[in-house]
Amino acid sequence: MEQIQKYKIRAEKIIVKYGKSIALDSFTASIPEGISGLLGPNGAGKSTFIKSILGLIEPTSGKIKVDGVRDDMTTIERRDIIGYMPEHQCLIDNMEGFEFVSYMSRLSGLPRSDAVERSHAALDFVGLGEERYREISSYSTGMKQRVKLAQCIAHDPEILLLDEPTTGMDPDGKKEMLNLIERLGGLDKTLLISSHILHEIEQVSDYVVIINKGRKVKSGFMDDIMKTDEGRYKLKILGDRKDIHQFIESLKKNCEIIRTVDKQKEVAVVVSDLDKTDKLFELVEESGIQLRYLRPDLLTLEDFFLESLSGGEKSGDRSY
Repeated sequence: MEQIQKYKIRAEKIIVKYGKSIALDSFTASIPEGISGLLGPNGAGKSTFIKSILGLIEPTSGKIKVDGVRDDMTTIERRDIIGYMPEHQCLIDNMEGFEFVSYMSRLSGLPRSDAVERSHAALDFVGLGEERYREISSYSTGMKQRVKLAQCIAHDPEILLLDEPTTGMDPDGKKEMLNLIERLGGLDKTLLISSHILHEIEQVSDYVVIINKGRKVKSGFMDDIMKTDEGRYKLKILGDRKDIHQFIESLKKNCEIIRTVDKQKEVAVVVSDLDKTDKLFELVEESGIQLRYLRPDLLTLEDFFLESLSGGEKSGDRSY
């Protein structure tokens, strides 16, 4: 279901190698306007994809198109339309916050006077107005993350690439950063956020791409991902091991079991394609177990992520 027609970034069969190791393996994905999450385990290829978009890494083969333009843009041309917030520490500690953001703005191509004006605006936006003339070495971790965001947006790029933007921040700092990201998404900018913190991505993203072992596993719009399939339920049962086993075996004949979570005598089961709950109650009675609860299973981003990495060939799989 394609809700957004315009894609700002398109990767077509990208291959990136580090020696004999393949970091991106024929990776193909499209990033739409709005806020997108890039998810995957450590080493999945998330940072490599971002650096490929920036032109910091040259793919062995494949093409990347940014904002619908040609795929052979120079690094300097990309600086005009892309802002980058790296995961690693990239700050110059003995610089003042304003000095650093202004310096990075000029590297992005702004004239000195424009860099000064835009840097002040960016620091105000991220909430560092009063601390702009302090040395970065005196900043807290949260303040350092915000100054990294300020340098990312100072030249007013159309596309923002944020690599683990909440790293090291306390809960209040993370909340503030996510609020800033949402505000940027409301300014007609395209944001691609690489993160391993699923509930944060779920809070702010319109779209997600899941990558594993250098390949795209799944992608989809959040509104579609979070829909519950008709006939998909979650139930918890209690009973002896033999009775629970008998119930699950009987259940398999009437619907598909997505997963089971065994907690000693209590077992949680997620099923799909369950046409009638009447049959479920019959099986419960026949097996002699207790049904603690039964409800429609509302998918979370974590469910989608785990099912995608496990293969996603079950009926709970959502492929877009």
